[in-house]
Amino acid sequence: MAVYLISKLADPLFAVTIGIAASASRIRRDQIEKNPEKASEIGYATIVQLGQHRLQRWWNGDFQGL
Repeated sequence: MAVYLISKLADPLFAVTIGIAASASRIRRDQIEKNPEKASEIGYATIVQLGQHRLQRWWNGDFQGL
């Protein structure tokens, strides 16, 4: 019998939410390290754009872990 932390439906949603939050924080940290002078200009729109670009590259198979 499977044991669920919250429920059968909420556990996968929780995992996806945590994954998205971790990805967003990593992308933001990477951008701040690359451009420290523009740290205040890096907002959610920039993070979402870069995340979509990275996901598209991964989906197409040309993502080499950079």
